[in-house]
Order: sequence, then structure tokens, then C-alpha cells
Amino acid sequence: MAVGKGVATVALLLVVSSILGLSGLSKSKLSKSSLITSDISRSSRFVSLQSSGRLGMRYGKHQCSRRRLVRRSVFGDGGDDEPQDPDESLPDLLKQLMKKAADGKLPGDTQITFMDADKFAHLQDLKRKRQKKEEAVEKEREGRTSEALERIKNFDYRPKEIRDYLDRFVIKQSDAKKVLSIAICDHYNHVRRILEDPASARRDYTKPNVLLLGPTGVGKTYLMRNIAEFIGVPFVKADATKFSETGIVGRDAEDLVRDLVDKANGDKQLAEIGIIYIDEVDKIANPPKNDVTTTSGSTFNTRGVQNNLLKLMEDTEVSLQNPMAPQSLKSLLEQGGKEDKAVRTKNILFIFSGAFNGLNEKLKKEHGQEDMISSMFPHFGSRYDDDDEEEERPKRRSYLDKATTRDFIEAGMEPEFIGRVPVRCALQALLAEDLLHIMTSSEGSVLRQLEEDFKGYGIDLKFTDEALQEVAERSEAEQTGARGIVTVLENTLREFKFELPSLPFKEFTVDNQTVVDPKWMLGKMIESVNQTEVRVNDLVSFAEQFGRQHDPVQIVFSPEATVYLANLCVEKVSGFCYHTTRGSNELFLC
Repeated sequence: MAVGKGVATVALLLVVSSILGLSGLSKSKLSKSSLITSDISRSSRFVSLQSSGRLGMRYGKHQCSRRRLVRRSVFGDGGDDEPQDPDESLPDLLKQLMKKAADGKLPGDTQITFMDADKFAHLQDLKRKRQKKEEAVEKEREGRTSEALERIKNFDYRPKEIRDYLDRFVIKQSDAKKVLSIAICDHYNHVRRILEDPASARRDYTKPNVLLLGPTGVGKTYLMRNIAEFIGVPFVKADATKFSETGIVGRDAEDLVRDLVDKANGDKQLAEIGIIYIDEVDKIANPPKNDVTTTSGSTFNTRGVQNNLLKLMEDTEVSLQNPMAPQSLKSLLEQGGKEDKAVRTKNILFIFSGAFNGLNEKLKKEHGQEDMISSMFPHFGSRYDDDDEEEERPKRRSYLDKATTRDFIEAGMEPEFIGRVPVRCALQALLAEDLLHIMTSSEGSVLRQLEEDFKGYGIDLKFTDEALQEVAERSEAEQTGARGIVTVLENTLREFKFELPSLPFKEFTVDNQTVVDPKWMLGKMIESVNQTEVRVNDLVSFAEQFGRQHDPVQIVFSPEATVYLANLCVEKVSGFCYHTTRGSNELFLC
């Protein structure tokens, strides 16, 4: 086939596997002037099409082998041709090329080069392997999600069982554990009934959405993560301040539901019974206009964010794709305007939390004197149980357990919003003894992690009781709850983590002095290593001198003996002295 003279040739490498048919090309635009047929022989290595002027093509059936490719190209002028296979399709690039050709927008002469049969077969083999891998992943995902749904269908936990599980990880907060355990059991017993009898979903049901009140670091997030893991439902945590009313500046509240679907590995049914936890909800409160004490400084419509979250708490449907996202708009166009599946939020449990510091100060002024009297006469009108040793009134730092619905509304929460969160519980600040208990008793103690970190370098890390007490007291002073433990230990051990892996230490005991002055302690340890090296050299010199004087008798110190003697010398003596007494050679520690 000849190519017109003086006209540029455009070569496009295309995969034959995807060239199975042409759709969307009007037959009326084809003309006899563009008719070309091309046959492929056994010895053909490439398939080439060249045309002059307007180009129109429709491809029929294909057969491919490792060394042979048979293709029939049919070009018509609008007459009756063989029917197109409805499953045939073209890649986007070729579709665009065909459209331009039909509209006469291509250069005068065009050449299209197709991939040879060998490469085509190889790509097909890779495609099949990828499909098998994707099918295996999908099968595994379906197995995990079906197992999770089966657990909810068989949900039979009692509140005390959940409370006992939480006791392993979270110290103190007995009231919060009880409240959450009851709410979780009530909600998922309802979900179990719906899964057993879908008709029961039509009955009126008030979800036990929960509001956790208290300062940072007291275990709010940790409680919810452990609950979700225990019962086996997807869990999403977000910060309320990250959302905006429209979702243009910040995130859209509906993104939480989409995140929940991701956590459920794409299983929509499992996501519809998950848990969404939103922290710092007090930051989206609208304080009174005349309240000059507010420090929120928010510049977005907090009322609008509350209303968006309110819609999610009700029975609404959320599209799996964000309609504002460019990728979603593209998918919507490809689907011909049809929307994708939606997730119902009716059975999603919502947990909110916030510090509400301003409200706590207000309640402290109102109830502080009453609390002082109660602490002086603990058995008079006390609403605390006698066996509740964790809640000591004289040491209580939060008054949020006294907050009423009116208090929350006055603090800036919308009445409709706070009305959808009927379960409320205040968590108490953690004291030094609580933080000490967390380090020594909690299964999630950061000490276990630190021990593993040092063990990676072959160092056995230990803490004295005095050191842990010092860490607890310093952590309480941080006023960040359990997070203060991490801060104090990080500041204490940072330089040790850097230096000790390069030094010959197999054991490291953190004592009170290490916590108080870690730099001094590290310097002392490095100095002892330097002195030990000097003493080791002294031992080597002594052995060599002894050998020269008493040849053929030699002294050989094992590595263990060398280290032991060197350390002993560092601790108790200043050096080695070699003396000769009455004709005998003796080693003295001087």
C-alpha cells in the first residue's frame, strides 16, 4: 500500500487484543474513497493500515496464536455488513482516532501499526494471570466480610463481657466502660434481629449514639478501637474540625461513610453496621455571639457541619462516590448518568467525643462548692458506689458528668444534634497512680513496645519501681493523659536509643536517676565503656608480659573472663599491678 508523497506518517502502537470491534462510528460517514482491505499472511510480522483522506474501519472476529494472527478488516459505505458483536470494544485512544478520521481531522495520510502476534500472546498471558490474582483477592475479601457478618448474626455478648475485655486495655473509666458496653449490646442485638428478619428494620428504633466527654489522653479513642476490634465491625475515626459544610474547603461529612466502606474492604452490607467515631465535636459548637471567652477561632459554618452530621445519624443514603470528585464525575459520565450504589446510614452507630473545656469550667463554678462539701462528708448524699475506688471525689477534675441537655445547647450544640445523641458519659482525668497502673498492668502498655525496641539491638531493657513512679508523676504534669507517658519516656530514652546499640551493653536498667537526668547517666555509661576498654588493654599487656617472662607458660583470658575482670576493675580498682615476690609472679588489683 502506497503512502502519499510529502506527507508525514504517524505510527501508533496498539494491542490487537483490544481491537475487536468499532462502535459509535456512523456508517453514513464512511465512503468508498476510504475503503481498504488488508490480509495477513503466515509470514507477516506486523499489521499495517494506511489510508489517504477520510478513514473508516470496523473490525470483525480475531484469532490469535503464538506465531499467527488472522484478521479481517471490513470497510463499507453504509451498506449491509455483518452484524457487530455486542461484546466488541475499542480502546479509548483508537476510538478518538476513528472519530477524528470520520470527521476528517487526521492528516492526509495515516499509518497505523499493530503489535505482532508474539507480543500479543504474551500480553494476553499477563492479563490472565492478573485476572486470576484479582479473583483470588476478591475471594479472600468475601471470605473475611462474610465471616464478620456471621459474627454479628451470632452476636450474644453481655455488657459485662465487653466491660471485662476493655479492662485489659483501659485503666480507670469504669463508668464509660459500662455505658459503652450497654450501648454496644443494645445496638448490635438490634442489628442481629434485622439480619435475621429484615422486616423488623421497618420498626421505629432510636440508635444509642454516644457522646464521650473528657480531656485528651483519657482513653476515649482507645476504648472505641478495642470495642470495634472485639465485635468485629469496621471502624472509622475522624476529627470534626476537618469538615466543612459544603466539602469544598474541608472534607465532606459523607466521606466518613465512604471511608467505612473502604474499612469493610468494599463490603457495603458490612459497612452499614459499622462504627463512626468523631472526636473534638466541641470544636464545631456555635458559642453565643456575646461569649468573648471562646477561643475556637473557627472560620467555617459550624452549624452547617452539625446539620450534615445530623443527616448521617438519621436514615439517609450516601453515594459510594463523592459527586464533587473529578474521578466521580468521569465515572458518572461513563455510566451514562446512572448513579452508583448507595450506603444506608440507618444502622451505623455514631460515637462523638470532646473535651468541652469551657463547659467544664462553667460547671465547676456552679458545682464546685457542692463537691467540696461532699468530699468532706463522703458518706452524706454520695452518689458514688462504695466499691468504686477509681472515682475519688477529692481528686475528680471533670464536672462534665453534671452537664444537662440545656448545658450543651447553651455551649453551642444544635438541639436537633444533641437530641440524636442520647447516651452521654464523662471520663475522668488520669492521675499519677492511674498512669503508673497503665504502664504496669495494661496490655497495651508502651513499656512493652520499648522493650521490643531495645531487644532488636540485643539489649534487655528494665525499669525500677522508682523510675516508673517518676515517669508517672512527670506524665501527670504534662496534662495530656496517657499520651504524657509516651512524651516523658521518649525524652528520657531518645539518646540511649541512639548510643547504646553501638556500645557493648546487653542490659539496660532505667532507674530514677536516669529519668531525672538522662544525659548525665548516658555520659557515665559511655565513660565506663571507655574505662573498660582501657582495662581490657591492660589485661592483654599483662598476659603478653607474663608469657615473655615464663615461656612456655602462657595466660589466656576467655572473652567472658576479660569482660568480667575489666568491669570489675572499673567498679573497684584503678588498674593492674604486676609484682614479683620471692621469685613468684603475682597479679594484684591496685
